[in-house]
Amino acid sequence: MKKILIILLLIFFICGCTSSEKKEYLSYIEELKEVKESSKDYPFNIEVKYDKITKKEIRYQVIIDAVKENISDISIIAYHNKKTEDIFPSMGIFDDKESLLKNSKPSGLILVGYIPYKGNLEDFKITMKVLVKYKINNKEYKIHYVTKK
Repeated sequence: MKKILIILLLIFFICGCTSSEKKEYLSYIEELKEVKESSKDYPFNIEVKYDKITKKEIRYQVIIDAVKENISDISIIAYHNKKTEDIFPSMGIFDDKESLLKNSKPSGLILVGYIPYKGNLEDFKITMKVLVKYKINNKEYKIHYVTKK
């Protein structure tokens, strides 16, 4: 079932999006490959959580919440250094951009991805990089978040 889902996602990625969306996605991946450290300040909390969901797979969640200011036109992409058959999860590139308002619901955004891994979660090592683009009062910002497990 998972292989069918992966094939469908790849078909969507190849056929279901515009050339500019593909270019944007690929340029973000190339940018994240070069990023070495996190940006200094951003108007929200960002966290990556890992769960062992089967004997052969880990799920990761990139969580953005607790916004300190109203932010709009949010695009997010998560990139990691592990081999995977999936595309890297994103939001606001192939679908509508999101907004988060201070003290309002929804209070956060979550990207979810999966990585094949047969070992124990405690022994799992990864470098996760996240790019977030957003606007505050129509001014555009971009941050990078880098974390290692």
